[in-house]
Formats: sequence, structure tokens, C-alpha cells
Amino acid sequence: MRAETDSNVILGADAIGELKKTSESVGEEAAIKLAIEVSAKPTVDLHMADMLIPYVALAEGKSAFLTRTISEHLETNVWLAEKLLGVRFFIQKIGHTYRLEKVS
Repeated sequence: MRAETDSNVILGADAIGELKKTSESVGEEAAIKLAIEVSAKPTVDLHMADMLIPYVALAEGKSAFLTRTISEHLETNVWLAEKLLGVRFFIQKIGHTYRLEKVS
């Protein structure tokens, strides 16, 4: 499930089906997750945030984005990029989001 904001930010959310779980409950779960993402007003959803780290680490100059939460995948990717590529990330809580910025 996805939503596009007025500022052209595309956010996504998902839910996993399983035996004896109705498709309606899967859809409702995904919709609730998407509403939580949209209400935080990030520039990328929590699933995209960890996947962006290698690209941000390799980009010239400074790069930054906002995400709703810091997942373990995101923490791991930041740690790995800092160790392997010698870059530094700065993470700052701003309201209901976290700002990740590559500073060097």
C-alpha cells in the first residue's frame, strides 16, 4: 500500500497475510501502518530509509532525509557504511521524525 503527499513524497506500508487471517484484516493492518507513516511526515518510509544508506554514503557532499523511526536495519547500515566507507552520519530527533545526515 502506498500514499503520495502534496509534496510528492511517496510512502509505503505493508502487512503479511497468514493462514486464517482475512484479507480485510491484512488490508486494515497495512492501512493503519500507512496512516502512522503519513502522520509523522517523513521524506522516506521506514523500509526505504535503511536501503538509502549506501547511496547516501557514496554520494558527493552532504545528504539528508527524514524517517519516522530508526530500525535495527537502519542502524546496521549506518554502522557498516561508517566502517567501510569512512563517512559519518549524524542522527537527530526532530518532532515525530529522525533526521539522518551524512556529514562527511
